[in-house]
Amino acid sequence: MGTKEKQARSAKSMETARKAGYFGKKMLKKAHLAHREGRPVGWSMVSWYEGELIAEAMGIELVFPENYGALCAALRRAEPYLERSGSEGFPATLCGYARNCFGFASMMAENNMEPPEDAPAGGMPKPTLMIGSGALCDGRFKWFEAMRRYLDVPLWTLERPQTGIQEFYLPEHKESAVRMITSHLREFVSFLENILGQKMDWDRLVEIVDRTLKTLSLAYQVDLLRKAVPAPMVAQDFYAIMIPHLYLPYDPEAYAFYQEVYAEVKHRVDHGIGAIPNEQYRMMFAELPPWHSLSFFDKLAENFGIAFVYESWGYHAPVPIPEEQLVRVKDPLELIARLTYGKFTEYYGIARKYDFSTSRTSPYAMAASEYRADGIMCHPLISCRPATYELLSTKNILEQQFKVPGVIIEGDIVDLRVFNEEEALSRIEAFVETMDDYRWQRKATGMSW
Repeated sequence: MGTKEKQARSAKSMETARKAGYFGKKMLKKAHLAHREGRPVGWSMVSWYEGELIAEAMGIELVFPENYGALCAALRRAEPYLERSGSEGFPATLCGYARNCFGFASMMAENNMEPPEDAPAGGMPKPTLMIGSGALCDGRFKWFEAMRRYLDVPLWTLERPQTGIQEFYLPEHKESAVRMITSHLREFVSFLENILGQKMDWDRLVEIVDRTLKTLSLAYQVDLLRKAVPAPMVAQDFYAIMIPHLYLPYDPEAYAFYQEVYAEVKHRVDHGIGAIPNEQYRMMFAELPPWHSLSFFDKLAENFGIAFVYESWGYHAPVPIPEEQLVRVKDPLELIARLTYGKFTEYYGIARKYDFSTSRTSPYAMAASEYRADGIMCHPLISCRPATYELLSTKNILEQQFKVPGVIIEGDIVDLRVFNEEEALSRIEAFVETMDDYRWQRKATGMSW
């Protein structure tokens, strides 16, 4: 097992990236301590701050099965859970995170609700409740409902309007959506108060929201620094560094950590230091990564001088809420509503400008020129329709409108068995010539990079 783990781990160029694993361990350790002490533990889907901040204010220690699935994959220890999920009747086309979770929960159910003895990082402790999310995909919406097969605990599913581009620009639509989310969150607070038998500490929630906004703003500033040439930070670093801002942005240690990250990246930018020593090509990555094979990015850097300068839009800190809204809005639930809704609509302006049918292409259309990309690697997953169904369209749009070519590398977020690294390396080797050709095309058409 040790050899496989070494093969799965990517090299990290940044000192802060090598320290970031602390936050994932911290989440699990705090949850296990809470479980031993009889305090509430929640299994939560990532909801882009819609539920996490409220749960923190109510004293619930959260763990995230999606993050735990990524951990199991990175350690190449997900296969037993995937196989158990299959034996339970869940299809291989279902979300890899969900399948890992079903397998883990099934083993837990037959072990007196204790994590399996060999579970990575001690596993996830039995939850007091589950917090689901209807955002992004039908699999997430039904996943925690199906978990009732193993866990007889209360469940709340967070909702938000999933607005189309044209609808977003209708008069008063945004404010109506924010009111809807705010009202929904007020019901969520009441649900938690009834489950836990305690009232919300609104002053604490205000402090949590304030810290979150500050941490996310700093993480966003790091993203802006990454536009520099040579790339001061690459995907191998980002996939570690994202943990505190995606899962623990309210933690004072997370803010202090991002101060260190910003300082390290700024130093590199100021001194022209690249994350890889031989940067020849700058690529984007869409959408969910092969957590079991992040070392693949290292091989691309070593063999072809490829630096991944922008990746996985959903994991990035959102564009900050405008200052005038921060000053005007006093209700912390409304601020959370604006933060979450803003994340999912932040690039609608680009989609409208280029007449995209949906917004999922927009972040990469933005990054193509701003990050001076030479190409994009598209990573379709048989187990994730929402992260896959627009990739071919995104690839075609970038090639036709921005002269940035794309390459398709099939794989999975958790299941190593469907990833052929040798074939993927061969495709990239051929793709390098394509990037060279498109560089000439961009130059011939007067593009800025």
